[in-house]
Amino acid sequence: MILTIYRAIRFILFIIFSLISIYASKFYEGSILIFGFYCFFLILTVFYLTSHKASYFEIFFSCYIFLGFWFKYIFSLIFYNGKVFDSGQIRSVNIDQVLTLVILVSLVCLISSFINKNFMSINEKRNKERVRSFFENLYLKNRSTILFLFLLLTIVVGFFNITLGIYQRGFIYLTGISFYLKDLIKWLLLFGFTTFSCFIIYIEILNYKKINFFTFIVGVLEIFISYTSMLSRSFVINAISLILPTYQKTLLKKKNDKKFFLIFVIILFLTILSLYFTSKIRLNKLYSIQEEWSLNEKNRNQLEKTDDLKIKEYNFQIPNFENNSTTHQKMHIVPEKMINFILINRWIGIESLIIVHSFEKKNFDLFFKSFREDKNNLENSFYEKTFNLTSDKLNIEINQKYLKGNTLPGIISFLYYSGSIYFVLISLFIIFILCNSFERLIKRIAVGNTIFACFLSNMIATRLFHFGYAPKDTYLFILSILLSILLMIFLLRFRFSHSCLKK
Repeated sequence: MILTIYRAIRFILFIIFSLISIYASKFYEGSILIFGFYCFFLILTVFYLTSHKASYFEIFFSCYIFLGFWFKYIFSLIFYNGKVFDSGQIRSVNIDQVLTLVILVSLVCLISSFINKNFMSINEKRNKERVRSFFENLYLKNRSTILFLFLLLTIVVGFFNITLGIYQRGFIYLTGISFYLKDLIKWLLLFGFTTFSCFIIYIEILNYKKINFFTFIVGVLEIFISYTSMLSRSFVINAISLILPTYQKTLLKKKNDKKFFLIFVIILFLTILSLYFTSKIRLNKLYSIQEEWSLNEKNRNQLEKTDDLKIKEYNFQIPNFENNSTTHQKMHIVPEKMINFILINRWIGIESLIIVHSFEKKNFDLFFKSFREDKNNLENSFYEKTFNLTSDKLNIEINQKYLKGNTLPGIISFLYYSGSIYFVLISLFIIFILCNSFERLIKRIAVGNTIFACFLSNMIATRLFHFGYAPKDTYLFILSILLSILLMIFLLRFRFSHSCLKK
């Protein structure tokens, strides 16, 4: 039943998105033909790349493309008079050329997905004589105790992270905590805990041929606690990376439909809570830093008056679009107003492509120069400095606390630093092929654990669309991925010869 509903929803959304595009076309000042192709191919991309044959990487990547280009631009036309956050007034560039570039990107995604579905996909082969691992037996014999300890550990780590600010988006705290301990906590929050959730959910489905509601909710709560403590608004996306493959694993059992409906409701409720709490905590931390800064005359005297004004009015760059103005709102921002703004404007895509396209000095020297960027707590990023985005971006430090929010170009705009559209398209095609091949490899070495494969594919797609700051440090992300894979292999394959139990 859920599969039927899913197909119906996809068809209905296709119609709704098309109608919204037609309505938004009256606000577009360029070629209506190009705008029509832009909307059509983006809608087609997300429709085709979310079919039941699509890889998990394709599903997440296409959703990011859709949100960053179609969703953000269309609703900017409708609600913000065609102004896109971070790019200013789009009439200052040849927007038809930018939209044409996105059309070509969509075509590459469609072609890559077609090749993957028809020429590269292989059927999963399972070993009927599979032998349980030591940790699988250990978990099945002590399920309740392990689930309790796992949830307790998640709560403890999340509590210390939210209290000490060990790893939080937009804020950096220089604490006395060991460098290695901070990296471990960061890895646990981003990768480690969810890797274990993928293990326990998969093991239960594999052995009991059904989804255990309580076990799955523990996994969802782990993501909620981890991402809320990081002040990240990505809970819902990461929760989907658990529920999507879990549903596919139990697809033939209709009695699971009620469970999944209830899980959907719970995830929706937790999404609202996560958005509210992260926005509220972010704002409270911001106002606290602003207050500390206003009381520190020494720091204030080091800045120009204009910078001092930015600190006082700093509100995560929420602009005021009333009366065609792009000035910052001077009112006290509340969580609800921040949430309303980020639902449209926090997706990465069209605005950075507009900025890079309008830059006249794009070349491969610029592209390779970006790889020399080092992380810095106070300086603006390479992207912000190169493309003149520093006027409203001010990073400040007070009492070993840093307020820092980077503006990111995303992988498509980053590749376009080169100035070559051919380089962008060829690189994206290679990325698609490699990521889809990597997903198949993960399924094979993780004993068919598609839940884990979906989780990693989501992390990779998310990383690509948040790419551009200190790109040479990507090796740290790759190491985190490899560490998660090693953990999963260890959990699924380690066994003592005297305790092997055949199914």
